[in-house]
Order: sequence, then structure tokens, then C-alpha cells
Amino acid sequence: MLSWRLPGDPKAGGAETLTFEILRRAVERGHEVTWFAASSPGTAETEIVDGIRFVRRGRQWTVHVRAWLWLRRRLDSFDVVVDQINTLPFLTPWYVPAANRRMLIHQTAREYWWRETRGAFRLVSPFGYLAESHYLKAYRATEAITISGSTRTELLSLGLAPERVNVIPLAITSTVSESLPPKEGAFRLIVIGRLTPAKFVEEAVEAFFLVHDAISDAILDIVGAGDGKYRAKLERKIAARGLSESVRFHGRASEDLKSELLQLAHVHVFASHREGWGLTVTEAAALGTPTVGYNAPGVRDSVRDARMLAELEEGPTGLANRVLTLAKDPTTYAEIREEAWRFARSLSYESTTDVFLEALRD
Repeated sequence: MLSWRLPGDPKAGGAETLTFEILRRAVERGHEVTWFAASSPGTAETEIVDGIRFVRRGRQWTVHVRAWLWLRRRLDSFDVVVDQINTLPFLTPWYVPAANRRMLIHQTAREYWWRETRGAFRLVSPFGYLAESHYLKAYRATEAITISGSTRTELLSLGLAPERVNVIPLAITSTVSESLPPKEGAFRLIVIGRLTPAKFVEEAVEAFFLVHDAISDAILDIVGAGDGKYRAKLERKIAARGLSESVRFHGRASEDLKSELLQLAHVHVFASHREGWGLTVTEAAALGTPTVGYNAPGVRDSVRDARMLAELEEGPTGLANRVLTLAKDPTTYAEIREEAWRFARSLSYESTTDVFLEALRD
């Protein structure tokens, strides 16, 4: 497995969780697994974690070259090489035979180039945005694995054959309630995820302002760490509206605290404009908390209920309107949260691993 990050990296997220859960199960089923990724401060170059051999070389912007230098002398040691694309590809079609390579892609990058790059790297944003559709065409002879119908559709539009693009179901590692927990107390919204521009958290905050105008005791919990400057910008925006007491930042929370906050929340707001799949949407649903988000790639796949999806052009107003619909209609709210909860309960990483390994064998 080639990817840009490993679990434990300060910027690791849902992609790394998915990869780790699949690979450790692959080890349990008798496979030998090596995971190559960038190093991060305080980590060893090589170590074994749950049977997976972690190999760390380079950093985020050099790991792709380091992977080529490391792997080209060891190709005979591996039956399958999985090129996991997060923004930049490892370009394995140039040096790994088609029969031995697979591509794992959660989502296309697109907006990432404009929202997430910083400093001098912003100079390459136009190149990255335009190059993506071209370099993905180099993978047309590669068996692909992705995590949503939305991403599959985008890959097909780039010329990948339908029979070469496999969709694996996603699951979660967090708590799944055995029954629907009650929702009591003040009306609460929750946002979970890295605090970076790519997640459009400011739009969730703006939606909360509109909800608070209608429900004066509403509360917003924001769970996640990330860009300190971005968080400061959010805090200034909230203070300017005089709502600092109504919005609570929890930083990077433990799984127990995250589950507790999700159970307290009435609605999870997911303002991302593009995802592979919204893991936090499934985590929220597993605790009986429905999600309001945008009708955007990956988001629509995880939310599933069109009633909870605003169009991107509606912006925060569209998100707020759908939240308020749930707040004012207990019958619809009960129906939507139960449907989401039942779907979350139907998912498992054992099934995800089954489909992933079958894609490797195809």
C-alpha cells in the first residue's frame, strides 16, 4: 500500500482509518502487508503495527518520489501494489506492471487545490487542478477501487471502464448504539472534522447563526483540530455575532467524548463540498443523529436522504433551512434519524475487507 500518510500522522483522517482497518484484517486472513507512506515527527522509519509493516520515507511533498526509489528495487517482493491517490498519484503505471497494480482513490481533488494549499505551493494550484484529469487517464488500464458511487461516476467520465472500477462499502470503528437514544435538552448542532478550509467549516458556522436566530438557545459543538489560523478566523466570526457562549470548540476529542457529543446533538452539519465518503456522517447516524449537508460528491452518498441535502448554490442558508425543518417537524425527524441509524448498523469492516480483497484478486 502506497499512501501519503499513516495512522498517527497529525493530519491523518478517514482515509487512513479505512486503510488501516482493511489492512489489519488482511493480515489476520494470512496476507503479508507493507504500508509505505511519509514520515512525521517522532516516528520510526520502520515498525510493525497490528501485523502491518509500516515504512516511512520523505514528507508529504516528497513521499511519491521516495516511494518510487524504494519500491523499484523491491517489486519482486510484492504480488500487488496499491497506489492510493490523495491529491497526487504515485504514478505506478510508469513502473508497476498492470497485472500487479491497483488504484485506491477516495475522491478527486478538484477544490482541494484552491482551498488547502498554502504559501508557495499555491503557485502550483492551477497546475494541480488542470493536471488531475490527465494523470488519472494514465490509470485506465489499472483496476480501481473507490468508496462511493459519486467517485466511480467521475472515474468513468475520465475513461476508466465500468468493469475496472470497484466500490467498497464503508464502515466505522466508533460506537453503534443498540437502540435509538433519546434527544433531550437544548437544540444542539455538531460539526466534526479537521479544521481546514477544505472542509468549509465556516459555512456550517454561518448556518448555525441562522438556526440560532430562530432557536435562541441553540448550541453548536465543533470537534476537531487542524489549522490554528483557520480556527482563529472561525472564533473571530463567532465573536462578531456575539455567540461565543453558544459555540464550543472541543479540539481533537477522544472517541468517548466524540460519542457523547454525538448522542447529545440533534443534527450533525457536514458542510464539505467534496468527499470520498463522509465517515462522520456514518458515525453520527450510528448514534441516531441525522446529518444535513450538501448535494455534493461523497456527501450525498453517505447522507443518502435527499431531504437533508442542500444544493451548493444555496450555501449556508440551504443548510440552515433543512436543520430548521427537522427542528420543527418531530415526525420527519424521527423517520430520518431511524433510517440513518439502521443503515449505519448494517455496515461492517469485515464486509468492506471482503470486497477490497476480491478487487485485488480480480
